[in-house]
Amino acid sequence: MTAPLSFRPRIVRGAGRVALVGALALGAAGLTVPAKAQSRLPTVTIGAIGSQKACTVYQQSAGRSALLATPNLIAAASSWRTWLVHDCIDHFATIRTSLEAALAASGKFVVVPRGGRYLITGSISDVSEGGPAPATPAVGSGYAISSSYMFVNMDVKLSEASGRTLYGGLLTKRLETGSNIEVSGFHTTSTRSGQALYTELQHEVALATARLVAFHIVPLSVTASEGRTIQLNYGAPLLALGTIVQVTSPDGGASARYTVTAAGPQGATAQLDGDGSPRITVGSIASVIEPDDLAANGRRLTRVELP
Repeated sequence: MTAPLSFRPRIVRGAGRVALVGALALGAAGLTVPAKAQSRLPTVTIGAIGSQKACTVYQQSAGRSALLATPNLIAAASSWRTWLVHDCIDHFATIRTSLEAALAASGKFVVVPRGGRYLITGSISDVSEGGPAPATPAVGSGYAISSSYMFVNMDVKLSEASGRTLYGGLLTKRLETGSNIEVSGFHTTSTRSGQALYTELQHEVALATARLVAFHIVPLSVTASEGRTIQLNYGAPLLALGTIVQVTSPDGGASARYTVTAAGPQGATAQLDGDGSPRITVGSIASVIEPDDLAANGRRLTRVELP
């Protein structure tokens, strides 16, 4: 039996605020693995996560004083960029904490502070924002909606302890920052605080990074298959309820999309979404389609034989 899920707070000093970091540690401390089993798991060390630009560039681009971007000060009314800059100056400690928690909670790795068999490093390469949501004129029946987004790119590298690079990839996360909706004379605007937006961004970047490296070391694969249901060898938090996975047959000749309907600490259950193939069997390799990937909106139809 596992211990209750928990998270560890980390105190960020400044302006009387307390930032709770590591909400993704929802399983790292709660998942218990026997000592002998742990000794057989690959060890992973989270290395440096930096930025290809000076941290203050992100704050200045938002039209705010660079004086707000100091390790000991967070503005009372701050944008998500303020929190990004603070984390950047702190060498992205919050993203590192979430990444460590996600990998540990997967039950496939042991995260060690140094000297791991695998080393993960990363670099934030670009940050952009679409600005406030435009007031789109209503058309047709009087319905109109517009949204604004922020985009963050991160280069991820997986290396062996010897220094040999095993894998490199670029992930892009897109989050909605606000929206305007107008229906028959009714108008509403939504927005969130800078801290809330950055907290979500932190979680999304950490989970996407964890999936990239974890599935390269221990591939996401089918462990059981029956009808339109499959079992996968990973569970929460890397696979959440509603996650879309693309599964390829062992011979590479067939593929199908599945949606995760249940996820626990040891594995996940997924249901076929659309047409399947009898070649999707145990050992088939899967990949995750990120929710902000355009492929997530791909057509998923099931052929129906007409009478």
